[in-house]
Amino acid sequence: MVKEIDSLLQAADPDRYLCALFAQPEHRAGLLALYGLNHELGRAADSSSESLIGEMKLTWWRDAVADLYADPPKVRRHDVTEGLAALTDRISLADLTPLIEARFDDLSARPFTDLDDLLAYVDATAGRLVSLALAVVGARDALAPETVQVAGRAWGLTGLLRAFPIRAQIGRAPIGGDALAAVDATPAMMAQGLGAEKIAQARVGIVETAKAACARLEAARPLPADVVPAMGYCLLAPTHLRRLPDNPYALAPDINPLARRLRLTWLALTGR
Repeated sequence: MVKEIDSLLQAADPDRYLCALFAQPEHRAGLLALYGLNHELGRAADSSSESLIGEMKLTWWRDAVADLYADPPKVRRHDVTEGLAALTDRISLADLTPLIEARFDDLSARPFTDLDDLLAYVDATAGRLVSLALAVVGARDALAPETVQVAGRAWGLTGLLRAFPIRAQIGRAPIGGDALAAVDATPAMMAQGLGAEKIAQARVGIVETAKAACARLEAARPLPADVVPAMGYCLLAPTHLRRLPDNPYALAPDINPLARRLRLTWLALTGR
């Protein structure tokens, strides 16, 4: 099970994957299963050409997770669900279900109305994942709630900006309708990859919000050693932000793998 999720995350989510390798052996498989679930949820929402198919996939995951908490528990045959089965004593169903529910909004192709709407989505996805990961490694209360929130926002906003081309196509680009209106742009323009200069202008406020979250997270260093495997990757957000192309529809280049490994190793050793 771990080997299959390892291969998946190495390619699809290398930042979280490398951080998880610094976890204690008894926590590592649980972190990888949690990140595997997050990947499957994102893939169901982002890659389904038909909303009904995406809804069916997300419903399957919601039901599969609920089955783990049934009496008696039912573990469906999937690498991720088999890994999650070992976490039911550390993560409650009430804590895990909202991570799944938040992804149903992506299927609606409903544009974000404003920055507050976008931040609520980020808190429910990237932010909740940080909180769940901290619970997996036994560090649920090691950080102030404000620090957990800014970590999720730093990483979540940065991730959405990096995935802008894909998010624009499904109608969920990380720009509020008010910011689009201010530059005379529309979600339909983004879905067609039009008006790059206008969209780049509308994106400025989101980029600045992400930078502010990164700065607040940087100010929280050094991090306790036990939280690094669960959220240390969030400190890579500034590096990813600096690599965002001027054209919002262009894909951002990834971090050099060696630089990523060295940065996270230093973080694990020093908390900085």
